[in-house]
Parts: sequence; C-alpha cells; structure tokens
Amino acid sequence: MSLNLSWDLFIIVIFAVVIAYSFIIGKNRTLKVVIGTYIAILAADGLGNLFRDYLLTNRIVIKLFSAFGIPGDDKALIIIKVLVFIIAIVILSIKGGFLVDIEENRSTVVNSILNLIFGFLSAGLVVSTLLVFISGVSFVLGEVTISTPTAVIDLYNNSRMIRLMIDNYNIWFSLPAIALVVTSYFSKPKEVIVEEA
Repeated sequence: MSLNLSWDLFIIVIFAVVIAYSFIIGKNRTLKVVIGTYIAILAADGLGNLFRDYLLTNRIVIKLFSAFGIPGDDKALIIIKVLVFIIAIVILSIKGGFLVDIEENRSTVVNSILNLIFGFLSAGLVVSTLLVFISGVSFVLGEVTISTPTAVIDLYNNSRMIRLMIDNYNIWFSLPAIALVVTSYFSKPKEVIVEEA
C-alpha cells in the first residue's frame, strides 16, 4: 500500500490532531482556544500591518530579514503575522486571563458531541486563518495587502481542501462564534451559593 502525500491529507491530519487535542483538554478549554484564536487573528493582523507600515520601510530591518534568508518584505510580513498568530493562541490558551465555563450537566454523549463540534470548528478557524494570512489578505484593512505568492496560487489550484478553506473563510470564521452563542443560549447558568459567616 502506497500513501500519496498531499496538502489535502495534511489538512485532514491537522483537523484530526486538533479534534483529538480538544478531547484531551475538554470543551471549556477548547472554547478558550476558540476565543483566543479570535483575539490572535486581530492581534496578528494589526501588528503585522504596523510592522509593514513602520519597520519594513527601514533598510536595516530588510537587510536583517535578508540575512536570515527571508527575501522581500512580502514574505517577512507573512512570517510575522503567522508567528504572532501562533504565539498569541498559545499564550492566550495557556495563560489567558479569562475562564470559560459552559454547563457540564448534560449527558456524556451530548458533551462529547459538543466537544467534537468545537474541536472541528476550532481546527477550521485556525487552518483557514493561516491560509488567508499566507495568501496576503488583511482582516483589519479588508483588502489584499501584498501580492499573492505563486506558491499559494499553486496550492489553491492543486488542493481541493485548501480551496475549500480559503473560499469559505467567512463561514469558518463565523461558525465557532455562532456555535458558542447557541450553546450559551441553551446552557443553564450555574447557581452560585453564597455562605454567610
């Protein structure tokens, strides 16, 4: 049996890993990752745009990137956005100063299905965001900020999954938030018992 490696297979593996990880960390921590991802998207895009506007016009910074084998400001901008995005997700997921606590009083089957759904949506959000950043689109500016690299065009033309992720980014971006709103609407608030001394 021969295994044909492709970008479609790579994306399927990423989805599988993220879904498995969501079962390991649980539904509430998965939701924390989703919320952290939204914050990371905006932080990476905003900081990347500031980096482009103020630092990539500096010849010293351009020479520094060239010394590390990163030619051109287009690739430097992509690398900065992707790095900030990934670092922000990790920091917010591990050390984020917020707590997500959705009701756990449902059956194990319902909790498992919700965990699967949020893991799947989290994977879709992260993968499609990375692909959009690599293609040079700015969420804050709402426009393409750099010329689309030919590598992304080749990936787009040769991979059905990548085409699906990029073409339907707005759906991937919206679904986790919609699922969180729906889940929150149908969850009962926890009762807080205050003991008097």
